[in-house]
Amino acid sequence: MSDQETLIKNLGQTWPMPSKTNPVIIIGTGGIVKDAHLPAYKKAGFNVLGMFDIDKEKADLLAKEYEIDKVFSTFEEAFENKDCIFDLALPPANLLEVVEKLPEDIYAIFQKPLGRSLEEGNKIRKICHQKNIKACMNFQLRFSPIALPVYEAIQKNLLGELVELEVHVNVHTPWELWPFLKTLDRVEVPLHSIHYIDWIRSVLGNPKSLYCQSVKHPKVKDLADCRTSAIFNYGEHIRCCMTINHTHSFGRKNQDAYIRLEGTKGAAKMTLGLLLDYPNGEPEELEIITENTDWIKLDIKGKWFPDAFIGVMSNMQRFKNGEDDKLITSIDDSIDTMAVVDSCGLSSQSGGLKIDYAD
Repeated sequence: MSDQETLIKNLGQTWPMPSKTNPVIIIGTGGIVKDAHLPAYKKAGFNVLGMFDIDKEKADLLAKEYEIDKVFSTFEEAFENKDCIFDLALPPANLLEVVEKLPEDIYAIFQKPLGRSLEEGNKIRKICHQKNIKACMNFQLRFSPIALPVYEAIQKNLLGELVELEVHVNVHTPWELWPFLKTLDRVEVPLHSIHYIDWIRSVLGNPKSLYCQSVKHPKVKDLADCRTSAIFNYGEHIRCCMTINHTHSFGRKNQDAYIRLEGTKGAAKMTLGLLLDYPNGEPEELEIITENTDWIKLDIKGKWFPDAFIGVMSNMQRFKNGEDDKLITSIDDSIDTMAVVDSCGLSSQSGGLKIDYAD
């Protein structure tokens, strides 16, 4: 095995764990908490001190399942524990009103998106600054076992100058798991593709401009949209796009979900196994090629769900301990992801450049 092959096979897949852990309080006990937050924290050994949900019966059942001692009766009771890390897993319509109730000088993780619009996102960010709330967004794709090695490969110049980034998803997504989506006037980009947009930004920086269209599907009548095509402008040398279809209901055979990144020296392909049988998921895969090697398949040890959620919480725990110097998905970085998401909506509404057909 060559030195390059050994280097690729040993690229890191996990974020460092904190030397000490701070207790966690979860606000909101919906499907994502059951499927990802709690399994992740149990696997990592993080102590969930308690939970709160306006549907106390739902919170009680989940607390019993995961042997969590405390279910708070009110927001105020939950927020009395200021030395904890608050994990807010809330629908976008409720995030702003809850952030307004947060105490000062705390540490908090917010579920994406940062409110229902860029305007709400900026309000939430302003409140966090005023209250000295150290906050980050749960953009966990950055911490997934297939994404962390790609960052390291870029840092070690295994890919060279980046020239191509494509996100392609063609799957059947069980939207019925999230009833609140029916109330939103935009769904696909703010609730799903926001992850890809954030990951694109983490690799290429902020796009100069974009083109986007999100559309409905006749079989998914309750949602405002569920399919997206987008192109991101990074100048004349980088092609960046995403093609997202959540309504491929014709069996597993031709479903696929991947991110492909190419440079002048090498390339990487990340297979998003989670999406192929959500929320159970298939194995995540990562292949990398560089100069003087063939494609090398890494031995991936975990999955996007739940392992990437461990990474987000580990970064927050280590930041609170003084072990990490920054929050990777800080609210000040994440507001730029929200700006791109907002622009996707405006672009989709514009209908694109009108074609001047001959009479």
